[in-house]
Amino acid sequence: MHAKEDVAARSASVDMAAVGEPVAAASGASASSNRGKDEDLDDMFSHLKLNKEELDDVVIGVDEAREYQQAARWLEIGKVHTSRSFSADALFEKMKVIWNLSRDLIFREAGENLFIFQMHCLGDWKKVVHQGPWTFRGWGVLIEDYDGLSDPEKFVFGGIYVWAQIHGTPELYQKQEVIDNLARRVGKIKEVQMSPKLFYEGNYVRIRVRIDISRPLMRFVSLTLPEGKRRLAVKYEKIPFFCKRFGLLGHDHEECGDGVWTEKQLQYGSWMLAVHRATQPMPAPRRLHLGLRYVEVFEAGL
Repeated sequence: MHAKEDVAARSASVDMAAVGEPVAAASGASASSNRGKDEDLDDMFSHLKLNKEELDDVVIGVDEAREYQQAARWLEIGKVHTSRSFSADALFEKMKVIWNLSRDLIFREAGENLFIFQMHCLGDWKKVVHQGPWTFRGWGVLIEDYDGLSDPEKFVFGGIYVWAQIHGTPELYQKQEVIDNLARRVGKIKEVQMSPKLFYEGNYVRIRVRIDISRPLMRFVSLTLPEGKRRLAVKYEKIPFFCKRFGLLGHDHEECGDGVWTEKQLQYGSWMLAVHRATQPMPAPRRLHLGLRYVEVFEAGL
């Protein structure tokens, strides 16, 4: 880096585009509020004249920028999908334990409920980005690729990857193209498992999709056949908290409005959650007399 010379030759009037955009105050503020603050700062700067020291740029060359970009691999931005307050330290410690990465994570706050973190190897990055969804105290942890240039306060989080199941597709129509079309109704497809191991109850295909956090969860997908219409239940594995009234992630129905709803008003519910299959009980051991010793054995091992 080097200081740009011949600063004195510059005009004292400053093009606002060269100064750069002001930073919004808080990530929790609405987009209109942020725009209002930007406009206030623009109005303030419009009549300011910068002195020589303020015009003395620090210049990053093309080669240096390329090195920094290379070093910024596996850089992510994240937030917890909730309006509640929480401790950033608690989040860091919790995710460190859950992820159990091979190398220490670079993790820092970038604003109110905004976090920048970087992995140091491909394996750790794949785990964090592709093995979710991750939750903190039941709320979804939103994770997106980050270029390191855009303002974190203005970053728009669009979705979260989840595992879902489509139940009851007739065997005759359980084809890849049919399942793909059904899965697109749930979210953006990442993976489809036509014959998953059935760790959960029911007859289903398993899909990994990116769901839009601004839209209600899909409860059913419809399949119109020559034999008639079928509505196929969609169930979710390890889904973060969602509103049983409106089906949106990020809050509980008791926090929505005054929180008082009748059963009929609750259009979403725990019936949308995938249920683990009951595990087979371990057989009780019995004792065999072998010479001078008694040995406990399991029936399954005989």
